[in-house]
Amino acid sequence: MSTADVDFSLLPDVLTEVQEHMPGLEKDLHRLVETPDAPDLLASAFRRVHTIKGDFGYARATPIMDFVHHIEGVLQSLRDGRFLCSPFVAEAILQSMDQVPPMLDHLLRTQQFDPTPRDALIALIERLAGASSQQKADDLARDILLTAHGAWLAEPEHAAPSHPAPASQNQQQAWALGEQLAEALAKRHPLWARRARFQLDCVQALNRRHRRPCNADALQLAVLWHDVGLLAEPDASLHTPPTFKSPDWQRYAEHPERAAQWLLSMAPDCQEAAQIIRQHHLWANGVGIAAPAYPLPPHPGAMMLAVADLLFDRVVGLSGIDYRRAVMRTLFDVNGGLETRFDAPVINAFEAIATDLNLPA
Repeated sequence: MSTADVDFSLLPDVLTEVQEHMPGLEKDLHRLVETPDAPDLLASAFRRVHTIKGDFGYARATPIMDFVHHIEGVLQSLRDGRFLCSPFVAEAILQSMDQVPPMLDHLLRTQQFDPTPRDALIALIERLAGASSQQKADDLARDILLTAHGAWLAEPEHAAPSHPAPASQNQQQAWALGEQLAEALAKRHPLWARRARFQLDCVQALNRRHRRPCNADALQLAVLWHDVGLLAEPDASLHTPPTFKSPDWQRYAEHPERAAQWLLSMAPDCQEAAQIIRQHHLWANGVGIAAPAYPLPPHPGAMMLAVADLLFDRVVGLSGIDYRRAVMRTLFDVNGGLETRFDAPVINAFEAIATDLNLPA
């Protein structure tokens, strides 16, 4: 598309506006997840996107203006009460808006519009704006998040698949979305920036040393998804988790169940990963943190994930001798949980890897 009408002299000011409004939009949407019917937050988020759209329109950068206009339609649907700002919807809006800075950067650098085709993404955003129920909105939001990996970005025919994806494709999409949601969570809790990678390395090492290794794919998928239920929690709960006696404890402690349900809603065949997620706070003796009424015995992968959680919390941000001491303290804690929190095979596996555990936090 021709850029003959673009007022390039205004684009640096547009860039400043985008940079000013994007952090505020992210905060508004995260707060809307906590209080999805707050009219002031809805108005603020809408105003930020509307302002960005108007800036591109004034600079006559029409393709970018049109793209933002589609996102504005989703926010208008939220204001109209067609559906709520769930964690999926919030992240879909943010991931879509994340397309705008590179589009603007390309225009500034080359004086040409970004040629990346976004037909499928736009089609999904339009369908999200027109969603008639929360379930449809969440399903479409998940599809939007998957486009961040480029699988559907330029393929409009995939924007509305008419048949359920095969199991392998479901699992691949679950993996891709899990990475996106784990990254979104890390943005809200910067100390967790490398948490998923760290825990993946840890559980893989534990599984290799376990006398009866479990399904590696299910275990790794559980690592990516087990914390994403926290996207529904306020930032304060992420930085300072509530205690057992806090009035917010029950809701906070249900985050594994939320994550498992979200995973199964898009990938029903991922039952084993969901079990690991649901049980990673369930101790080996059948009790523990918010232990659900769950008929299956604790999955070994759930205990491996619990070890990875405990280890990361101990070593995050440390290095050198402080890191090694933290690993030792974790080893003491894990051994102390024999037959209450962890069983012998998991403890033995952790002992086997602890001496040469050099995973960066």
